Amino acid sequence: MSRECRRLELTGKIMLKKISQRLFGDLIRPYADYFDPLKFSLKQARIKYTVEEYLSTLIFGSFIAFMISVMGMVVLITITTGSATYAYTLSLVISAVFSFVVFLMGYYYPNIRGKNIKTKIERSLPFTVVYMSTAASANITIADLFKTTSMRGGEIGMECRRIYRDIKMLGMDPVTAITKAANRTPSPMFAELLWGVLSVVERGGNLAAYLTEKSKEFMNHYRRMLNDYSKQVTFYTEIYVTLIIVGTLFFLVMTSIMSPMVGGNTLLLQTFLVFFFIPLISAGFIVLLRSIYPSD
Repeated sequence: MSRECRRLELTGKIMLKKISQRLFGDLIRPYADYFDPLKFSLKQARIKYTVEEYLSTLIFGSFIAFMISVMGMVVLITITTGSATYAYTLSLVISAVFSFVVFLMGYYYPNIRGKNIKTKIERSLPFTVVYMSTAASANITIADLFKTTSMRGGEIGMECRRIYRDIKMLGMDPVTAITKAANRTPSPMFAELLWGVLSVVERGGNLAAYLTEKSKEFMNHYRRMLNDYSKQVTFYTEIYVTLIIVGTLFFLVMTSIMSPMVGGNTLLLQTFLVFFFIPLISAGFIVLLRSIYPSD
């Protein structure tokens, strides 16, 4: 069932891409060279679209969002205000803003996705390099080294799988495959590692020794990240305890004391603070700490 869903999803994407290019391809094609940063972001984010295809799809999606928003807003505003003329005018303005926001979100999505991939790569890089240095000490070929590393999974595993695919299936030499990977990865640290591997391979050096040294360097960097993380946790915890826990308790006590004096009923507000506000803030705090944790 999941395979069928993936096949339908892929078919839908292909159809959407073709329709978008047919409608907007001629409009975008003369200006495609002005979007080189987007082209680079698409490569780093592993989005298999050309600039022309991506922008065409993005414009088509924004147009669909505009049409759906117009119809929905007209009905909503007409029901709310009772004025059809006012509803059409306001809905066009709101829908235009909404479609523009959709376009901006889609335009910057590859950049955001690329940064997310970069973060995941650099979080697991120290441990992956230790694994690579151990595998390289067995005197395996460079292609088998990347094949073995790809079995660890994750974002680095995907990059290594592509390198192995380029060498074994596409017939590239290791130098070309590694160069291609170093140029497309969004992580400067992983690119530095690949350039170093490439240099060792080209001059026939000791790859295991190089990877061992890099593993020590990355582990030292990881220790510094852990130290910074512990300082951040201490800082955020002090803010959480002082502003959220102590502040909420102080507010509950003060409202309980002042409520009989002013004659108000603060039970609903106190209930909201205890059963909704504090749990939501606590959940957000946990998500924040998880997002800055230096490892997956």
